Amino acid sequence: MFLAVVCWLLIAILILAGFLGSFLPILPGTPLILAGVFLYNFCEQRLLMHPERALSAGSLWGFVGLVVLAHLVDFAASLVGANRYGASRSGVWGGVIGLGIGVFFSLPGMLLGPLVGVVAGELLAGKAMPIALRAAWGTLVGTAAGTVARVSIAFIMVVWFVVAAWMLHAG
Repeated sequence: MFLAVVCWLLIAILILAGFLGSFLPILPGTPLILAGVFLYNFCEQRLLMHPERALSAGSLWGFVGLVVLAHLVDFAASLVGANRYGASRSGVWGGVIGLGIGVFFSLPGMLLGPLVGVVAGELLAGKAMPIALRAAWGTLVGTAAGTVARVSIAFIMVVWFVVAAWMLHAG
C-alpha cells in the first residue's frame, strides 16, 4: 500500500510538473509527462506486480510520438512566424543564439533572448530597424502559436494517461 502511494505521488508530481512545463519554459513539459507515464508502467509491472494494468507498447510509442510532435511543432511555429514576418536567415540564427544565451538568464532571458537575437541578427544583416522589429514580432507570434500547440499536446497526453490508467484500474 505504501509503495503504491509513493508511486502515484511521484507519477502525479511528474505529470503536473510536465503540464506546467508545457507553458513555463523553465521545465521540460512533455518529457516530464512522458517520464510520469513510464514511471507508471514501471511501478505497475515491476514494483506493484500488476502487469495487466500497464499501458501497451503501442500507447507508450504514442506518448513518445506526441513528445516528438510537440517539439517539432514548437520549433516549426517559431520559424514559420519569423519567416512569415520577413526574418532573414541572419535573423533566425540571431533568434537561436539569443535563446541559447537567454537560457542562462532564467525565464525573462528565455523570453527576451530570441527577440533581441532576431533584431540583432537583422540589424547585422543590414536591415532597417522597422524590418528587424517586424521579424521579432513574427518570432513572438510564432512562439505564441508554438506554445498553444505544446500546451494542447500536453493536455492530450494528460487526458490520455488519466483515462487509460483509470480504465486499466477499473477493468
